[in-house]
Amino acid sequence: MKHLLLTIALAGVLCGTSFAELPAEITVASGNSSVPNSYITGGQHLGTEPDTWKVIAEKTGLKVNFVTGEFNTLFGYLDSGRADTVGNTITVNQKRIDKYSFSEPYAYIPEKLVVHEDRTDLKKLRDIDGLKCGYSSGSNGGNLFKQIAEKENIKVELVVYDSSDLLNEAFRQGKVDVMIFAGSEAAFKIKNGFLKARTVEENITVGEKAFPFRKGDKKADEIREAVTKAIQEMKADGSLKAIYEKWFSEDYSNPPAGYVSTWQY
Repeated sequence: MKHLLLTIALAGVLCGTSFAELPAEITVASGNSSVPNSYITGGQHLGTEPDTWKVIAEKTGLKVNFVTGEFNTLFGYLDSGRADTVGNTITVNQKRIDKYSFSEPYAYIPEKLVVHEDRTDLKKLRDIDGLKCGYSSGSNGGNLFKQIAEKENIKVELVVYDSSDLLNEAFRQGKVDVMIFAGSEAAFKIKNGFLKARTVEENITVGEKAFPFRKGDKKADEIREAVTKAIQEMKADGSLKAIYEKWFSEDYSNPPAGYVSTWQY
């Protein structure tokens, strides 16, 4: 599979913090077709992820290299040591927490069901009973569909695709009735004509997005601490909010009112 190696060479110092073991550079595995989070077009790496990592690089002094591929390849880069983390709006869940150490979340985004625009009858999670539900390999979509089915005591037919592009095309052709996207991604794709679709009114959950790192790895722990500090500074100085407003005209940098995280970092 082809992938593109991009480099952000930026200098900076993490103000007030010293990380003696912090390496000079890191590699981030990121998507090549995850519009608008991380995608390649015209030889350029665009999206919320490269924008976020540009600021992290400025605040930490790290040189950030990107290796890009389809979503289902990204954790392979991390597990094999070819990447230090995954930057692709990764949703934190228990299975991933069992395996990886996470940074502080940098986004809190509702997960939404995406259906064809003429399916105005689908308003609640339980309304997808008996429908064909598609998700991308390696994503959190399959896990969320299973949670919905268990919670609502309904039956769904799950179909997995190797990439988000293949999933989107299957949806366009009517081979899939329902998909799961982060609410921000769904709104962007619908607004900008990538999909003729609508989102179901009821949220599935709020997805906490954070960067995973290998457990028991001293270098990874140092990087994770530095990245978390940078995220905290970005929340405080408004630079993270500015990225989301640029792409979505909405701020996802802080949890919604009344939201209480159940995860430990």
